[in-house]
Amino acid sequence: MWRANLVPKSNPASMIRAFDRFCVQGPQDRSASEQKLRNAGYVPLPQEVAGVKAYVVDDRRPAVAVSDTMCLVQAESRTGQTTRFQNFVAETYPEAQPVDPAPLGDNIEQAWSVPSDPPQLIATERTESFGWYRYALILFQPGAS
Repeated sequence: MWRANLVPKSNPASMIRAFDRFCVQGPQDRSASEQKLRNAGYVPLPQEVAGVKAYVVDDRRPAVAVSDTMCLVQAESRTGQTTRFQNFVAETYPEAQPVDPAPLGDNIEQAWSVPSDPPQLIATERTESFGWYRYALILFQPGAS
């Protein structure tokens, strides 16, 4: 696999589609999530970090990572991602309330609390690695198991 495709330059629409498909609409069970990713052509990276398994595909679709309580989609930072995701949250979760991202971590840019059962937290994260910036969309369900 071409190394740049591990975390590719996905366009904002592709990131939103993947986030909606695998995180929002995706199965809540981890093994079912993994099967859905494999059926879509994703393959797991060999290492697992702290219970999180990352999946990649050898094209421009974003990387996806899943755990028992979290799902995230990540790609290289590009223009339009922030606005596109803000609009997605407003349309998909009209009851979402902005929360202070500071306590959530240094790289969290925005966060929303979604009243649901179990409660959900949605966030964006921007990280820098060797001069490259990555943008992630995260769905966190602390009460899930």
